[in-house]
Amino acid sequence: MNIQETALSLTRQLTELGQQLFPGMPEGAIRHAGAILLGILAITLLLLGLLLLRRPKKKNTSSRTNIPRTLQEKGTVVDILTGQNDETVSLRCVFTSIKSNKITCEIIERLEPLKTGKNRQLFCVFAPTKTPKGKVNSFATTLLKLGHSNRTANLMVLSAPTEFTMIPRRKHVRKKVADQQFIRVKLWLEDPIFSDTSYQDATPHIGVNSFSSDSPEQNGNGVVNISNGGVGLSIVNSLIPETCGPDSPVVINLFMFNFREKSFKPYWYAGTIRSLEESRPGFTRMGIEFTSTATPDPSTGRLNWTTR
Repeated sequence: MNIQETALSLTRQLTELGQQLFPGMPEGAIRHAGAILLGILAITLLLLGLLLLRRPKKKNTSSRTNIPRTLQEKGTVVDILTGQNDETVSLRCVFTSIKSNKITCEIIERLEPLKTGKNRQLFCVFAPTKTPKGKVNSFATTLLKLGHSNRTANLMVLSAPTEFTMIPRRKHVRKKVADQQFIRVKLWLEDPIFSDTSYQDATPHIGVNSFSSDSPEQNGNGVVNISNGGVGLSIVNSLIPETCGPDSPVVINLFMFNFREKSFKPYWYAGTIRSLEESRPGFTRMGIEFTSTATPDPSTGRLNWTTR
């Protein structure tokens, strides 16, 4: 039976039903009312079909492990907070093992005492990661186990995440550097506390818009953005040592142009590399967080460091 025959059959049945319910009504009016009812029914079925097609698919449970496994493979440093609205970072860790129901972590830095309530809930925050539904940078989890012996003191086991979110973590507004001629950077991959380098006279390991070495590759470096809390640099891959990674200490000398004084003004910072990400071909985006500032001592020429 084709669609036309089906429609005629339904119309005939509705007409007969209408004549039984309303014996005094003309047959033409009954047919017209039946056609309207069939039209309404067809539209209703069409809308229901569209709603079923647009209904969101069930969440893929593999995302519970895919994102943590990506963080593990990249060696991404994850901040551990006691709550979504708590900006205090208690621990920093890296994921070492990912299973369907738990995540094993290695603690690499203890910043604050880890205090959890009865539910032992924690919040993991990491560098933004792309997903089909947009970027995410955090998830809630439950503390399952925290090592206490000497052998397991730096091990922590968390429950697998059930939902990922994107929360604001930017305390300082970033400003993009459109014109490179107004900023110069000298960068040393060293810790000023344990180094005897006289930075004011030393040649930097990496230079941006400033003399660093005889390597012509340095000319490709650039400043991506800058804020009161750090700086983002675009560095030629070959200039970054293999030993350089997240949490590596650095010393930075920034020369920024002062338009009022028509001259470059120097600023000294110690910092930590927070991210190393692939950028345009042949370059790495290096994110640096400032941890200390320094002022030169006129009598000795050394830098006096102050923690921010």
